[in-house]
Amino acid sequence: MASHTPDGEGAAPRDSHTITERTPLLSDSPSASTSASVSESSTITSTPSFQSELYLLTSYSLPLITTYLLQYSYSVITTFVAGHLSASALAAASIGMTAMNIVGFATIEGMATALDTLCAQAYGSGNLPGVGLHVQRMLLVMALAIVPIAAIWAFSPWILSFFVRQPELAVMAGSFLRASILGLPGYAGFEAGKRFLQAQGAFRPAMLVLLVCTPVNALLSWLLAFRLAMGLEGAALAVAITNTLRPLLLLLYIASPWGKWSRCCWGGFSRDALAVRKWGPVIRLSCAGSAVNLGEWFASEVLSFSTAYLSTRHLAAQSVLTTVSIMSWHIPFSVSVAVSTRIGHLVGAGLLPTARRAALLYSVVFTVIGVVDGGVIFALRDSLPPFFSDDKRVCELAANTMLTVAVFQVIDSIINCTNGLLRGLGRQGFAAWVVFAVNYLGAVPLAMWLELGSPGWGLQGVWIGLGCGMVVIAVVEGIYMKMMRWEDCVESAKEREEGE
Repeated sequence: MASHTPDGEGAAPRDSHTITERTPLLSDSPSASTSASVSESSTITSTPSFQSELYLLTSYSLPLITTYLLQYSYSVITTFVAGHLSASALAAASIGMTAMNIVGFATIEGMATALDTLCAQAYGSGNLPGVGLHVQRMLLVMALAIVPIAAIWAFSPWILSFFVRQPELAVMAGSFLRASILGLPGYAGFEAGKRFLQAQGAFRPAMLVLLVCTPVNALLSWLLAFRLAMGLEGAALAVAITNTLRPLLLLLYIASPWGKWSRCCWGGFSRDALAVRKWGPVIRLSCAGSAVNLGEWFASEVLSFSTAYLSTRHLAAQSVLTTVSIMSWHIPFSVSVAVSTRIGHLVGAGLLPTARRAALLYSVVFTVIGVVDGGVIFALRDSLPPFFSDDKRVCELAANTMLTVAVFQVIDSIINCTNGLLRGLGRQGFAAWVVFAVNYLGAVPLAMWLELGSPGWGLQGVWIGLGCGMVVIAVVEGIYMKMMRWEDCVESAKEREEGE
């Protein structure tokens, strides 16, 4: 392992940074993880047990699950505030957040997943300063990407008028997006900073930052929206301010004595970060990650909007089902982030036998997660809908579709496993092609036909069609990882780090 001591200044030289087949992910408190770590001079070659690997995965997944659920709570808080303003504000907030996710956050989060590959592999190979260098390049690329996103949000009242029938809703949603522009740089900075620490095995700092910022967001939303009578724009501004606060608190942690250990991966601001000719890996993996996110998110949004052709109640029921599914999705997705980091470390260190054994264990873990998630949703099929709606018909429609949604969670969890492994291997590009091809050539048309066509399956058709596509994606990605040469991933990582 790298030299991580609370009092140490940086890491050991690159050549002495050795990761063995028993080396676990690092902990947030390096001094507290000594018993789980292997010394730099160790030459242990025995393999880790499934029990120890499972323990590590669990211990690092729990703070990640909390982190992503807290991030999702921002949307819940905004929806709650908008619902207490007016029905029009709630509808406008829904439109605004949908546009914000598709044209903005999906792109930024997808770009940030490139660091799950680059930083983890750099750390695993022993190129510690390379971790910080990749983050610097990503911040520059994100800064460029934010410009067109902000422009679209600025002109959103006019753009949304082409898609929204009610002009007043288009204006309200557009104003919501305009007020949100302020938080774009902070959102991107937090995603990049979070990966900087995660690559070193530190998953708790981001969680702690969100534990502070979430109540701040709730308080600001109430203050700006109600006390200062700024309405929906106040709720958007509250989120934007909190998004700006998040990376500042993360930076404060890194600069503090508690985060001093993490600076071994920061070699200072480098001119190499400005060398555009070396941006290739960052741009390539960023585009692939964004394509995967957009391919999944946009397909889901299109199908959600299609339920409006059934009835307003069907649309409301679909909103309930989507909310439940997204909340459930955060669990396997959070675990997949830990998987990406672990596989990235092993690939960077060239420990492919361990990576393959770990991948086998992860496939079982994600299947179990999906079954448990689906079982809980099905068991609560009659209890969950009333939390979101008082309309008995809406609750009935949602409850009748819960079995299909429950089965969907198993497939969705397996997809998170394959995507997490592909990120660790640096093969997001293949996932992007598969997601776009399957979703838009097969799953979305099939879902619409089952929903609105001759079968007339309604909401069941939406989830069955999308689920069939995800089965194909999981099978194709699984076969690809089975047949591909993992050694090529190691060579790619070596070439990239040697080129620094």
